[in-house]
Amino acid sequence: MFQFLLPDIGEGLEEAEIVEWLVKVGDVVVRDQPLVEVLTDKASSELPSPVAGRVAVLGGVEGQRILVGQLLIEIDDGVTVKQDFEERETSAQAPAGIPAATPPSTLGSPPPFAAAAPSSSVSPGTRPKAAPATRKFARDLGVDLTQVPGSGPGGRILLEDVQSFSTGKQGGAARSLDPGLGVMPAGRHPLRGVRGAIARNMAQSWSEIPHIHSLDEIDASVLLGFCQESKASGMPLTPLGLTVAALARALRRFPMVNGHINSGEDTQEVVIPEHVNIGVAVATETGLVVPVIKNADHLNVAEICQAIADLAQRGRSGSLLVADLSGGTFTVTNYGSLGGRWALPIIPPGQSAIWGMGRIADRPLVVDGQVVARPALPIVMGADHRLVDGDLLEAFRHEVLGYLADPQKLLAGDIF
Repeated sequence: MFQFLLPDIGEGLEEAEIVEWLVKVGDVVVRDQPLVEVLTDKASSELPSPVAGRVAVLGGVEGQRILVGQLLIEIDDGVTVKQDFEERETSAQAPAGIPAATPPSTLGSPPPFAAAAPSSSVSPGTRPKAAPATRKFARDLGVDLTQVPGSGPGGRILLEDVQSFSTGKQGGAARSLDPGLGVMPAGRHPLRGVRGAIARNMAQSWSEIPHIHSLDEIDASVLLGFCQESKASGMPLTPLGLTVAALARALRRFPMVNGHINSGEDTQEVVIPEHVNIGVAVATETGLVVPVIKNADHLNVAEICQAIADLAQRGRSGSLLVADLSGGTFTVTNYGSLGGRWALPIIPPGQSAIWGMGRIADRPLVVDGQVVARPALPIVMGADHRLVDGDLLEAFRHEVLGYLADPQKLLAGDIF
């Protein structure tokens, strides 16, 4: 009997949530067949079977969180013979003169399940790649995901793919792509999945970190003009990308803002990371995720813009890996892309600061003593007041705004 224990699929993560079982007890599986979808630190992963055999025990139910090293699933691989209590009891109670049944030896014989094909509808290589919300969307429309061609990375099926397939199949318009933002039927619902992870992280941050916020609104005329010029030159840059580049340089100059306080049972310590890893919040169909641009201070502006676009696309398609969401030292949230102007963002656990960006829009600003309409960018910086005092926060903020007022500085060859 092969016992498959929950592995550490992240960077020292301690637990995972069972999102969906892809097999059931009694199913015959082959090696590398997906067994279960688990959620660790907001990223969903499908865990493949290390052996061929028949599923004997599922180590938990959907929605349950289990620790790394705990039993995930037991598979009868035909190599070891099960000797449970009932079998031993049957052997001990065998009538006199009748020898107890002896299990056949497996030595010299191949595992009986080695070449077996799965008996369930799930088979290796054919399970569609799709996020849980996409699966639900397909179920609601009555669409069989095995028939839908995926346009996402690695053939992953996106909401748009389900929409297009349903429209073509029905010969008419399908329902809106929005699977129901903020919609949930009346009743009690377990707090789990991505929403459960968000709830735990936000509760931890709000209860442990004393927040301090600084707000400002700047003239974005030069910033937008610079982006337009870059687009015309064939190297399209974005205000978000330029902001991340500015933050990366400022974090290198003010490393304490890149650090955090590590609280233990008996001690507290200030941790200053060696790397500048900037997370960029992305709104997805299953909730907010924060993929991380690793070593952002070693990337040029174009590379940062490309990294943001790639992570955002993979976030919305549900193809982010655990490694993409781990290791962040600072976070940027661009709620302006959703139309927001002001917000007081919450600092993620394990960090000491966050940068928020509102929507750029024409607003009255004073220029040369005159009130004129200019494109204005609202910004908010939040910090852990245990580590970042007001003077450090303002020095950091002015450093970043200085680059945004003159983005040409970010292209200097000696910056990155």
